[in-house]
Amino acid sequence: MQPLPNMRFAPDLLTSQVALVTGGGTGMGRATAIEMARCGADVVVLGRRAEPIEDCAKIIRELGRKAVAISTDIRLPDQIDSAMLRIKDEFGRLDILVNNAGGQFVTPARELNNKGFETVIRNNLIGSWQMTKAVADHFMLEHGGSIVFVTACVRSGLSGFVHTAAARGGVLAMMKTLAFEWAEFGIRLNCVAPGTIKTEGMDHYPIDPEQWLKLNRNVMGHMGDVGDISAAIIFLSSSLGKFVTGEEWYIDGGETLHLAHDARQMIDAVKFSRREPAVLKK
Repeated sequence: MQPLPNMRFAPDLLTSQVALVTGGGTGMGRATAIEMARCGADVVVLGRRAEPIEDCAKIIRELGRKAVAISTDIRLPDQIDSAMLRIKDEFGRLDILVNNAGGQFVTPARELNNKGFETVIRNNLIGSWQMTKAVADHFMLEHGGSIVFVTACVRSGLSGFVHTAAARGGVLAMMKTLAFEWAEFGIRLNCVAPGTIKTEGMDHYPIDPEQWLKLNRNVMGHMGDVGDISAAIIFLSSSLGKFVTGEEWYIDGGETLHLAHDARQMIDAVKFSRREPAVLKK
């Protein structure tokens, strides 16, 4: 596990708030859940694997905040409904949703089959919708709240990731639509799109991180860290971002200053890698 980033916000910023972070057991989700607790929130840590989310919840409790870990597959509506009922029993309310859970693998589009495409769409797009709709129905349509989606830098496409580019593009359009429709209920919705971030998931990429930075033309020349993403999420989730909705924030070290990636180089780097692609989790 990566060390916690330095605290960047006041310890009472999220006092009396209850936050739900999906994919909260590792990487950016874990960092966000813990940082929200350090800002005074009680936290629901949700993920498929029990051990990492319980480890995260334990850290939050040691910080003096209430935390529950709920094993849930966001692709399954029945499990989501059960999670909502437990949150009602434990906290009675929910103020913040961070849709961080998701995964993808590197592959040229010509080698991607329909099942692989559908799997990523179901996880990254449909799962995010199902969580968002459940949280709205059970909590936020009544008292408002903030929803942040963790997506990806897909504005100019994403070579080697056509499945997640399609899914994340759908999430962006969904977020903007809901930001318009749900403003009257006091619900703000935004996206944070990370660039190349140093997490445990980078170990599964079939490309060396330094080569990845070169191919993506990161103008700052280094990867971001999980604290860069958690800081943006907390800003948007809290009163600091109270006048921000319908926005997509790229936290990418300037990768998207180059509007066109060299698709051929990216695909060739994947094609000739000796390492097998693996599903990535935040």
